[in-house]
Amino acid sequence: MNFLSNYKYWLFTAVILHILVAWFSVGHYHDDEYAQILSFAAARMGVDMQSQLMWEFEAGVRSGFQPYVAYLLSTVSESVGISSPFSIAFFYRLLSASISLVATIVFIKIIIKDIGSGSVLNWTVFFLLFSWILLFINVRFSSEGWSTSFFILGYGLFLSTNPPNAQRYLAVGFFLGLAFLARYQVGFMLFGLGLWMVFIHRINHINLTYILIAGLLTIMLGGAFDWWLYGEPTVSSWNYFKWHYDGLTSLSGGISSTGEPWWFYIQYSSLQLIPPITLFLPIVVVVFWLFFPLHSITWLTIPFVFFHMCFGHKEMRYLFPLLPFVPVMFALICVEMNEKFKFMEYNFVKYSWYSILGISLFVNFILIILTVSLPASKEVALWQNCLIPIATKSSSLLLVLDEDGSYTDPAELNLDFYNAINLPVISIINENQIVKIIEQYPHKQIIYASRKRNRSKQLDDANLSYTLACQALPDWILKININNWTSRTSMWRIWLVME
Repeated sequence: MNFLSNYKYWLFTAVILHILVAWFSVGHYHDDEYAQILSFAAARMGVDMQSQLMWEFEAGVRSGFQPYVAYLLSTVSESVGISSPFSIAFFYRLLSASISLVATIVFIKIIIKDIGSGSVLNWTVFFLLFSWILLFINVRFSSEGWSTSFFILGYGLFLSTNPPNAQRYLAVGFFLGLAFLARYQVGFMLFGLGLWMVFIHRINHINLTYILIAGLLTIMLGGAFDWWLYGEPTVSSWNYFKWHYDGLTSLSGGISSTGEPWWFYIQYSSLQLIPPITLFLPIVVVVFWLFFPLHSITWLTIPFVFFHMCFGHKEMRYLFPLLPFVPVMFALICVEMNEKFKFMEYNFVKYSWYSILGISLFVNFILIILTVSLPASKEVALWQNCLIPIATKSSSLLLVLDEDGSYTDPAELNLDFYNAINLPVISIINENQIVKIIEQYPHKQIIYASRKRNRSKQLDDANLSYTLACQALPDWILKININNWTSRTSMWRIWLVME
């Protein structure tokens, strides 16, 4: 396995894998990816919205950058006769994959001089190109994915071995500015990187000026995107930080004392990425900070990590922008520790380490298979493969179970961007309500959706006839019905219902 001598084959394989994931991994990873980007774009495209826009739209705290890109791509696609929202969403993922691959290649070029050649570099590049989590994130049209790609692109250009010139530093400022527009929390990484540029790298004042000018112009461009999205002059980044500041001072919102404990990321980063190798991740990060206190990665990661550890609400996706730096931190620690203590000269350590790498490779391979096989969003897959084909055959209504009146389940299935046929979506509290709706709409085809267990029994109790149209999981998984687990599992099921 030698990257430097076989880089064309590595890159070709990476491109093919990214295309496959972009095609098969339909939908969004987190609701915010849809609700705060595609939903906003759909509203601006004039889609007949059945669901209410998130409160962030009214508060004006989300960037108009990605919604505008979505709007622009949709407009161009429709102008050439491509109107399917699923095809357009694939173009979003393909664009995301293209940006991330370019950024990763630039990033790899600058880590080569840090790590040097050899097996450690090969493993580092392998995990940058082929780790399941980066493949998954790289194709997402999400704020986390785009901020990650643009940040490492700007970071890589800054540390590039190319001769310094004004164009290069303007490009650095532009891409770092786009990273900020995609996700404002990246500002803490920018803060750390900026301090490193000034105090450690000793950047020339003129070059720093170029970066700042390009970054500020990009943020001003973000103001234009915000104006387009909200219909009035506003700066969403200012609104966002003001909202959090007000929440901090009033303890009524924003950064509050409630939420997950500070060690949340230590636990979940170890278990949710590529075990067993990532079991060492929290230790590696801290040791890296201690062994490489002057390294740029140390300076940009410390403020970002500590901010999120103090932030009340925690999710693993918040730290996604750090993931490309993780293999580099592992690599440099491995080289440093081996040089100091000669660990690899001990057979026990050497074979244990090879075993960990081997198991991690196997786990990563299985997770890549699942990433390619399963949709990122089961709700989007249901619209694409079930609801649209059924509803286009006759005039229909979609009923979604909402027992507690929270509108959580109907909201997750009510996706206006993908509802190209404007299928009416109605919430119901129980199956008995279906009888009344059938009487009210005798000529409508009734489609019933629920992800609660044992709903077929409730349909029987309501004296309704029904047929199961589809389920959220693919058939090949459902056929592995060991101990009849499918009957006890909560997942989306779609029925055609009649009296």
